[in-house]
Amino acid sequence: MIKQLVSFFLASVLLCSCTVRLSVCAEDVTPYLQGITDYQLLRSGAENIQDWIDGALSEHAGVSSEWYILALRQSGDYDFSAYRDALTAYLAEHEIYSASARLKYALAFAASGEDTPYISETLETSSGQQGIMSWIYSLHLLNNGYVCESYTASGVTEQLLSMQLEDGGWAVMGTVGDIDVTAMTLQALAVSYPENSAVQEACDRAVTFLADRQMDYGGFQSFGTQNLESTAQVITALSALGIDSASDERFIKNGNSLFQGMDSFRLDDGSYCHTYDGGSNETATVQAFYTFVAYQRMQNGQPPLYILEQSSPEETASVPEEPAPEENPVPIPEEIPAIEIPEIPETLPETEDLIPVQETEQIISTVSETESISSASAMSTVPETTVPQTTDSTASSTTTATESEILSQTSTSSVQTETVTETSGNIVSPVPASSSGNWKKTAYLIILCTGLTACFLLWILKKRNRKNFFCIILLMLTASGTVYLLRIQSPEEYYTQNPIRKENAVGTVTITIRCDTLIGKADSEYIPADGVILDITEIPLAGQETVYDILMQTAQAYGIQTEHNSSYYISGIQYLYEMQYGDLSGWMYRVNGVLPSVGCAEYLLHDGDAIEWLYSCEIGNDLE
Repeated sequence: MIKQLVSFFLASVLLCSCTVRLSVCAEDVTPYLQGITDYQLLRSGAENIQDWIDGALSEHAGVSSEWYILALRQSGDYDFSAYRDALTAYLAEHEIYSASARLKYALAFAASGEDTPYISETLETSSGQQGIMSWIYSLHLLNNGYVCESYTASGVTEQLLSMQLEDGGWAVMGTVGDIDVTAMTLQALAVSYPENSAVQEACDRAVTFLADRQMDYGGFQSFGTQNLESTAQVITALSALGIDSASDERFIKNGNSLFQGMDSFRLDDGSYCHTYDGGSNETATVQAFYTFVAYQRMQNGQPPLYILEQSSPEETASVPEEPAPEENPVPIPEEIPAIEIPEIPETLPETEDLIPVQETEQIISTVSETESISSASAMSTVPETTVPQTTDSTASSTTTATESEILSQTSTSSVQTETVTETSGNIVSPVPASSSGNWKKTAYLIILCTGLTACFLLWILKKRNRKNFFCIILLMLTASGTVYLLRIQSPEEYYTQNPIRKENAVGTVTITIRCDTLIGKADSEYIPADGVILDITEIPLAGQETVYDILMQTAQAYGIQTEHNSSYYISGIQYLYEMQYGDLSGWMYRVNGVLPSVGCAEYLLHDGDAIEWLYSCEIGNDLE
């Protein structure tokens, strides 16, 4: 009897431990989906998901809604007719230059239930026309039964297999695999995995590639930056292959799973940021949303995210219909009025890392909230705008592939300043300086009048204790000291450094800024006739300066608007932004004719280096 009791006890303990282990391995992503849904409903003012679809998502059709539409199609039973009409109208009013963008819209039509000729026509004309991303999106459509004369699912699968690199990954360019592109390729190939041995071998190599590059915190980094989107893409890919990202030992590093890696970027309002300590980012948030949907579909035994199916709400991932009540909900304003923010530091502290001491003063700049996507960025992020008078977005110094938006790293809520620059020929001329120091005299006068008024009121009210008057005097002195230390510059005062001079110069570099690829593609006042925003200009080089440093100094000296985030990611120059002319469009840089694989703030320059900032519509494939 004792042996039986002991055996029963041990069996119970073993069963309980297994149960605990299963509960640890199975990730419940419903709260995360709930958080994103609540955030978006509150932000859009919608009462439920259907209102959100008919309202904000339809209003932004063609701009930032497509991946939400796909995720909602795969997680519930909704009416997408308003969105379809809005997307049709958007495409009628806009010429879409990017092949991958056209395929993305075709996929959005398919997700919304629209069987339009646009899908097969786009497959015929856009498949493979913009590198690997256009092959990936075309395969998603072909996997769903859409057809065209020139391409088949098996043929595109063969094409993608032929593009796998030696390290097991895939990339838009170069010979080193990229986390995001590899994950997105796996998402497209996963459908053929069960019956195609060549696909199995390629996918297994790619999974090993991803597992080897996972970091100790559980997530990934692209181009030296830890970001949410890369981790989200990997979870979506593993879910398509039937691999549980929460429990697979290959993806547990230092005790952290992929989901713990994603959790590092989750904000209190339920949304996600692109990089650590960044603000809410639309690209990161939408990718997190459909990643959780993809994972739940895997848990429920449903097909991968990109395999569209007719389903009822009971069979789908549980995206909440209503926002969870909050005790003190904080409304998110649609617009934040522009304010002037003083420049606090006179000099920047010396560092041994990425950003050395600048000769120019630090500019404090912020940017308004945008709805456009993202990683992207991307590779989104809190963008900061260096601009020449007060009035979102998200390629950059290097490219971080995130979902369809390989260059996405989009913006968050803040305040943006804007200005109109005067140009002369190919070089933007600085605007003459103007004085704005008189504001301090006015401030001192206001402080004095306020203090005297307070003293007079205390005397009248017979509260004549010396401590009261001492406190008022102390406050007046403190306020006056604060005013004295503040430096508020007008745009005209800021853009006055021409030419740039450095006492500690060790050589010179040259810099040019061009958007040749946009000539004839768009009608914009910011696109010069010859595509040259800044002709080749010589800049003095101090020790340990980076491509980012030289760009910022040049932009300040020549009145060129720039937009960047806290990770020094360049998303806009001279009001030309990433993804403005297609999902793969944005700013890239070359040094001595080579596209580096590190961020612009990490590339240390040497005497004689030639820097080029170039706008690309095809993530570098269209650059000469």
